[in-house]
Amino acid sequence: MALLGLEAMYALLRPVPHLDSHDPSGEFGDPTQPPLRVAVLGDSSVMAPGVEGPHEIWVSLVCARLATDHHVILESYAVGGSMAHDVLENQVPPAVSFDPDLIFVSVGANDAIKGVPRHKFEANLDRLISELSETGALIVQSGVGALGTIPRLFPPLSNLMSIRGRRFDRVHWLVAERYGTSVVDQRSDDVKVWATDRSLWAPDHFHVSAAGHARWADTVWRTVAPLVGGALGAS
Repeated sequence: MALLGLEAMYALLRPVPHLDSHDPSGEFGDPTQPPLRVAVLGDSSVMAPGVEGPHEIWVSLVCARLATDHHVILESYAVGGSMAHDVLENQVPPAVSFDPDLIFVSVGANDAIKGVPRHKFEANLDRLISELSETGALIVQSGVGALGTIPRLFPPLSNLMSIRGRRFDRVHWLVAERYGTSVVDQRSDDVKVWATDRSLWAPDHFHVSAAGHARWADTVWRTVAPLVGGALGAS
């Protein structure tokens, strides 16, 4: 436990380059196409420190693909460092007021890393998705990826984060089953690539680079694409 504590302090407190965050909010596609209102809630996985600009963020890349058949209006409510309770309290109300057709919820990694008990994360995520479900929008949850691949983490802390990442990802699936929402299958991507390809990571060795966001976008799109010709196609 002492070793894990020391590793956690080192991972969080070691000097790293300052990286600017970004707001991906914007419009995509031809304004004469059917409108599609998209809200994204979450943490720094949305604000993307480590990329050159908002056009390189995964949600922007996904919205650019959606803009083939829609005029996409994207509003981001994400705040770096947010956990599920932060999203619930601070981001859900304005997102609901936006009256979105599609909602992305990218949360869970900070809860896992910062030691939030799994049952508490599940309770907060359940309330969060419950409130968003009342909008009638399609909801896509992020799941939680392979946290043990974060370069700033070393064994045994990285091993612990791998375990917590899988458990918190499972919470996403459990909550989604209750409300009929969708979850990005983070486990469909190759963990070995994330563990070995440093080009996927930003200079702070914690956040994801533009190459990483492009890979995230591909993973998210595998969940979103089947919706395009269904409920989204009818919007």
